[in-house]
Amino acid sequence: MNEEIIEVRENSPGTEIGEISAEDEAYLQSARFNRGKRKNIEVNYERQGSKAKLRVGPYAGIIQLSKKRIHFSTKVSAHLFYMLSFLRNEDEFLYDPDTPIEMREGVNFFDIIGKFFLNFLNEILRRGLLKKYVRRRENSHFIKGKILIRENIRENMVGESRFLCEYGDLTFDNLENRIVLSALNSLISMIRFNTKIRNELRKTETVLKDFITLVNINPQECKRIRFNRINLYYEDIIRLSRLILEERFIRSIHKGQSRGFNFIVNMNKVYEDFVTEIIEDVFHDPDFKGFTIESQSRFSSLVEEGRIRIKPDMVIKNDRNEYPFIIDAKYKREEANVDYYQVIAYSLALRSCEACCLLYPQSEASETGEAPLTLVRDIMDEKSKKVRIFAKTVDLYLTDDELLEYEEYITRIKAQVKQIIWDFLHF
Repeated sequence: MNEEIIEVRENSPGTEIGEISAEDEAYLQSARFNRGKRKNIEVNYERQGSKAKLRVGPYAGIIQLSKKRIHFSTKVSAHLFYMLSFLRNEDEFLYDPDTPIEMREGVNFFDIIGKFFLNFLNEILRRGLLKKYVRRRENSHFIKGKILIRENIRENMVGESRFLCEYGDLTFDNLENRIVLSALNSLISMIRFNTKIRNELRKTETVLKDFITLVNINPQECKRIRFNRINLYYEDIIRLSRLILEERFIRSIHKGQSRGFNFIVNMNKVYEDFVTEIIEDVFHDPDFKGFTIESQSRFSSLVEEGRIRIKPDMVIKNDRNEYPFIIDAKYKREEANVDYYQVIAYSLALRSCEACCLLYPQSEASETGEAPLTLVRDIMDEKSKKVRIFAKTVDLYLTDDELLEYEEYITRIKAQVKQIIWDFLHF
């Protein structure tokens, strides 16, 4: 690749990227990377001259322009592409699947696509697989639908016991589901690292094959789908399926490269989802028998009216049905102790709380102390119950080995997190 590569740090107030075309400017500020009135990427110019400056929010990713390649880098050292396969919701992953690019940086990009495909697939299964009438033609002993008279005379002149009929069959074996199954079958073999995602996709494929025919699908067939109120919930997965089935996307001709597409992703959400799933896996360890994790979905809000969002990331429940521990993942430290105010509010709402832990990336270590703070629930009561508030950090990069493979990386992150939680629970 001969294009110029420019690095723009997340939360950059303005990074000069030189001259860009009007088309590139419009692309950067299009709805692909900006939602509604929220401007994730802004292009500004100096008062004199034509050199552009980019302002970006808490986003990382890669966007290929006509003559430049913009790398939106994380403010902390992290294995971004390893972490992305843990992203639980694609709402904060803004991408352009119609612009495939060579991506040497992310050899496991298919793991990320696999995660999104699995999310879409689970939503479809939750709502129910689409059933549609499919036109079928059958030479049968019984009349179904309408008899094709001319064809029947030609094919059944000798024996009168058969009828060539055409009828509508209400079935799961329709084009939408065949596209999904074909893309699913192709995707499974492409996922290189995340065995959990691969196994989930493989189990779903086995079930779908019982009532959907696995056939080779030409990506152009995806354009035949006309979406309406009945099948609209298939739109996202059909779009992604078409991308997976594209031959030019599936395999790069250059060794060591991978296909991807332009994207930016909210790092606050990446970090939160990554840490949450790591902690949930850690709590399957026998060392934490008697404890379970309940994530945000359990608590819609700790404020009854719901006008204020007060929702802890993870609450640890013991076998006495109490909630003694709270963990909140914070990608960056807020000014003026806002993070501490949040966990104090959580601990006051959950009366059985004994300790809270704020979990930051390693870059925030300078602001975290080794000793916990102590919250007194009622300062007017000398015997009031106290709550410990910890601030801990996790190293997302593991700088002693930059070439760390995926499985080893996840294993070592889990070991860090397990030790933090063990110390937190047994302080």
